[in-house]
Parts: sequence; structure tokens; C-alpha cells
Amino acid sequence: MARVIMNAKIMMLRGGIEYTRTENRIASLDTLLEQEERYMEILVSKIFKVQPNIIIVGKSVCRKAQELLLRANIVLIQYVKPALMTRIARQTGATVVSSIYHVINSSLLGEI
Repeated sequence: MARVIMNAKIMMLRGGIEYTRTENRIASLDTLLEQEERYMEILVSKIFKVQPNIIIVGKSVCRKAQELLLRANIVLIQYVKPALMTRIARQTGATVVSSIYHVINSSLLGEI
């Protein structure tokens, strides 16, 4: 993890980055794991397009997404309380989005 980031771009997500399984469906464990891995790769590739240096998340981030973000040298901060996220957003000019699907362009990122 980087110790100093100059001109950092901050992405703020109110929710988490995780795969939600549907219940009451019978499926092979291998199929579920493949689906989850592919889904995480798609979500993280959306994050890569915006090019943040730091991601602040209000909930959890699955292990696969954490590994992909670590390989890309993106700092991840999890379980941040809403009040603190609001303060950070105010100071950095970032927009706190509810999910990864609302991240369209880099205008939502804050800067230090």
C-alpha cells in the first residue's frame, strides 16, 4: 500500500463491492464461484476506468475485489461511517455514490 500519494483522486461508495447471491436456487459451487469472480472483474474494471487512487467504502469489499485493487495499487478503506464519509466528501469535493453502477465519470472523484 502506498504511503504517500500526491494529487490523489478519491472515490467514495456508500455501499460495498460484493457479489449478492440469490437464494432458493440450486447451482454448482464451481459455477457460483466462476460467476462471482467474473462479476468482480467487471465491477473492478469499471472502477479502473475512472482511475481513482483511493477508494473509501461504507461497507465490505469481497476478497477478489480487494486483490484486484491491490494489484492496481489502489488504496482501499472499508467500513467508514456515513458521517465521516460526508466530512471527507465535503473536504475533497467528492460525491458519495450509493453503488458502483452510479460511477460514470471522474467528475464524481474528490482530490487532495
